[in-house]
Amino acid sequence: MARVTLTNLVKAYGAHVAVKGINLDIADKSFVALVGPSGCGKSTTLRMIAGLETVSWGEISIAGKVVNEVSSRSRGVAMVFQSYALYPHMSVRSNLSFGLRIAGVAKTEVDRRVAVATEILELGPYMERRPSQLSGGQRQRVAMGRAIVREPQVFLFDEPLSNLDAKLRHQMRVEIKKLHRRLQNTVIYVTHDQVEAMTLADQIVIMRDGLIEQAGTPAEVFQHPANKFVAGFIGAPQMNFFAGTVTEAGQIRLRGLERALDVVPGRFDMPRAGAPVTVGLRPEHIVPQDHGLTPKNPIRFEAEVLLSEALGNETLITSSIGAEEFVTRMLDPRDVADGERMSFALDTDRIHLFDPETERSLRKGSDN
Repeated sequence: MARVTLTNLVKAYGAHVAVKGINLDIADKSFVALVGPSGCGKSTTLRMIAGLETVSWGEISIAGKVVNEVSSRSRGVAMVFQSYALYPHMSVRSNLSFGLRIAGVAKTEVDRRVAVATEILELGPYMERRPSQLSGGQRQRVAMGRAIVREPQVFLFDEPLSNLDAKLRHQMRVEIKKLHRRLQNTVIYVTHDQVEAMTLADQIVIMRDGLIEQAGTPAEVFQHPANKFVAGFIGAPQMNFFAGTVTEAGQIRLRGLERALDVVPGRFDMPRAGAPVTVGLRPEHIVPQDHGLTPKNPIRFEAEVLLSEALGNETLITSSIGAEEFVTRMLDPRDVADGERMSFALDTDRIHLFDPETERSLRKGSDN
């Protein structure tokens, strides 16, 4: 079993605390993505698991054993770095086998493991080439192969695709997913790219300022964000936010809309009448007329187009309700002129509500 458990994990650099007492239980054979903005502590957490950073406080256990004082090479983990970390003067074959040979592994065993990694990653044609003779995607596959030959219990990935172009990133996401399905190891994957996190991981852990804001499946964090930060971080374009006020009838009044928004009964812990509330709506839930699925319980309004961005399969429209801008998707694209007046349908069944002060979700049963 390769369960990884972090208990009250802290990392301090003098007065600066990079990781602030996080708790996380990563199941055996799962694929977990640590995601968040730069400086949130995700890479520091990964490096502590790898044994490349010391733990200031708390415990890390792998397969039931506390490893705080265990050397990196003895933890049963293998790490794939953003920079590939290949030896430039060595061939692919030598890069794959070097660590095993240094560790004193028998030649027959080295050859077996290298052959397995070569077959999995389809590296056969490149075995005698040096890293400078490989593309970025090929170099990353060699870096993954070097991790595979160690036969670790846990694979650690530190933003492995950030140096690749968009097409190669997609191809490598497929390779990594296939690798996990084949080997069934536990994977901990650090990225700032939410697309990587959403498409690869079984569980997503969103971090900010050294703390975990929410952990859950991709569907859970997208559909039921625990707070405004998670709601704005997960999803592209990000969720739209509006300042609202609770009415005596338990509806939500937004400036710039004639009608108040109905709230699904029992879904939220509603504040008292007159209280401010933050309303969130994803771009796909403010629908341009005749260019998306019509909501069941819409509020219709007109607004001027401030900006249109044609992306081929869709067009992003920026407009405003009152003085607050919003972005929506036109799923059946047509030419849209800046300044054009358009009709929209706001889906009242899909609203999210947040406390303006704490920014926590007001949805009943949310992780507050």
